[in-house]
Amino acid sequence: MRKLLAVLGLSMLTMAPTAHAQTSEGTRFEGNYSIRARGVDNVGRFSLNVHFLGDNYAANATRRVTNGLARTFLRNSQDYNYSVRGVRSGATLRPSAYEHSGGRRGRVVRAAFSATDVVTTGTPNAPSMGNPECTPGQSCYAATPAQRRGVIDQVSAMAAMMITTGDPCARTLPVYMDGRSRFDFVLRPNGTQRVDIAGVRGDAIRCAVTFRPIAGFSDPQEEEQLTFLFARQSNGMFVPLRLEMPTDDGLVVLQARNFTLTGPRPN
Repeated sequence: MRKLLAVLGLSMLTMAPTAHAQTSEGTRFEGNYSIRARGVDNVGRFSLNVHFLGDNYAANATRRVTNGLARTFLRNSQDYNYSVRGVRSGATLRPSAYEHSGGRRGRVVRAAFSATDVVTTGTPNAPSMGNPECTPGQSCYAATPAQRRGVIDQVSAMAAMMITTGDPCARTLPVYMDGRSRFDFVLRPNGTQRVDIAGVRGDAIRCAVTFRPIAGFSDPQEEEQLTFLFARQSNGMFVPLRLEMPTDDGLVVLQARNFTLTGPRPN
């Protein structure tokens, strides 16, 4: 599942914080992750900054391939920067403006979210939003306006998992990534797992996650099963410790190296 690798395995790490994230108010998370792929540790780095301030939020992410051999072959084709801002109502996030840039062509993609749709622009122009030869209803067919309604971007999805109420493994997140790919994360409880990760020792919450492709992929996609591990913090938030994702090239693992979390849980 090469598309899943692009969506999840190497698609986020941090860029400079926004003006909001530079303040000491609200609640702020900063996490750094290593990436294991094709049986090799530290292929790349993934970092995530999220700042909740009142009813607003902002997040920044960046990904970098850092392994010397991998970088020789890939160069900067897998290096991307991401940012998003939006509003929050309880544990529900609604992005308003999203942007990412990078890759071999240095392409910039911007998405404007509304209550009923998402409008995406790209420079250079966006590639196909799906395969026109696909039968409508297949995952390789372009996403319809109805399928784009009420979605969030992939960075907001990570932030939303952190502030969920109740069980973090009991929700479905509708994601629309890069102006093309529409899929769901369907999270279900899957017990606990003993961990010693990034200073967290003990039982982590284990989620069984179904990657459910819906539309906008270049090729037909199938459902994939992922595993997410979360650690509940003293303020009631959930920190992602480890993400395990199957791909055509084997298991990709994102694991926390360190993180900081300051401020109360957003109400």
